[in-house]
Amino acid sequence: MVDLTSSGSPSAKHRSRVGSGLYAHVFEILGQEIIDGTLPVDSIVFAEQISERFGVSRSVVRESLRSLSSMGLLESRPQVGTRVQPRERWDLLNPHVVYWRSQGLDYRQQMRELLELRLGLEQAAARFASERITPEQAEGLIAAADGMRAAIEESHDLRAFFDADAKFHRLLLEGTANPVIAQLSDTIGATLHARAMDTRPGMHDITETSIETHSALAAAIAAHDGPEAERLAKLLVADTLDEFS
Repeated sequence: MVDLTSSGSPSAKHRSRVGSGLYAHVFEILGQEIIDGTLPVDSIVFAEQISERFGVSRSVVRESLRSLSSMGLLESRPQVGTRVQPRERWDLLNPHVVYWRSQGLDYRQQMRELLELRLGLEQAAARFASERITPEQAEGLIAAADGMRAAIEESHDLRAFFDADAKFHRLLLEGTANPVIAQLSDTIGATLHARAMDTRPGMHDITETSIETHSALAAAIAAHDGPEAERLAKLLVADTLDEFS
């Protein structure tokens, strides 16, 4: 059993925070603590302790626990209580889970896992998009690639670069006209957001080759050149994967 009222908890300093974002506050902290192991697997989470720790109502606690349960981080059973679940039960593609994992020690492992997923996904997406993308989406894809270049060469704004990068990959997946593929854009966006926020050495190394490849990929898709789009998509993700190998 974990004592959630302990002053030794890394998040105990947040206990007295109040405001309109109480649910989000409790949800974010508990989620992070489950992911990083502060709340160990199989430990029981008591709503009363959480309510006392954060100074929030039981309804706020219940809402937070329901959300975490929907992601596989917790499981509630009659006569047993609410228990922390192992990683095998987590929704590893959920953007919140992606972000929380990015804040911990397995950040590089997660990046490799997601890049391996993207290696196959974005090759197929590039080919499908080259066949199905609308003119408006193609224009947006080219504009996003241009925005990435401008963010680095003109404004030197890393946040703007990663925002444009996330938009690029969202438009790429949406351009497939496949809603299942498009839904994964939130997961990819979360990985790019995590990298943008990372202050560790090497995380913000942006190469001219990467920018050129994004632009060439956008042009190939707009020109409906499936084989070239597929080749460039593979190259783009493979180069990033090499950084985390």
